[in-house]
Amino acid sequence: MRKSLYGALAGGLATLAMVGSAAAAGGMPQLDVHDFAPQLVWLAIAFVILYLVMSRLAVPAIADTLAKRQAKIQGDLDAAEKANEETRALVAAYEKRLADAREEARRLTREQGEADGAVATARFNVLHDRLAKQIDEAEKRIARQRDDVMAGLEHMASDIGRDVYAKLAGQPADSGALVGKITAAIKGDGR
Repeated sequence: MRKSLYGALAGGLATLAMVGSAAAAGGMPQLDVHDFAPQLVWLAIAFVILYLVMSRLAVPAIADTLAKRQAKIQGDLDAAEKANEETRALVAAYEKRLADAREEARRLTREQGEADGAVATARFNVLHDRLAKQIDEAEKRIARQRDDVMAGLEHMASDIGRDVYAKLAGQPADSGALVGKITAAIKGDGR
């Protein structure tokens, strides 16, 4: 690298020397060959001073700033990773609590359904018993009313039969025999 730097510097000097003689007549003092050596000396002095200032002050400050920046970035990345892990843990805990809550809701729903079923069965049994009693009572009433109606019909049939027999035969009918025949006809004997 030094050889290429020296080669470039020598090439630059040669070019300036050729341009310098032409520029001296034209008027650019930097390109005047007679002033070229002191300018190179001052350039070297300025370069060394700037190099020392940069290497002693600016470069360490920049390196320190870069190191601090890298440390902050790494700290931020570590904090983000930690926050990400905490978030994952919180999400996992949330999902577990959600699953537990769903299972609890299913259990409560099942228990409530069983309780409601038991209550409904009990109410059904009570209503069934009540309805069975009402049906029995209604059947007894119907049987009593049927018996009353049948007795009334038998009595009415006896009266009508006596009257008809008396009109047809011209004499009163035997009540016992007439009632027996009417009763047998009503019951379905048919004699």
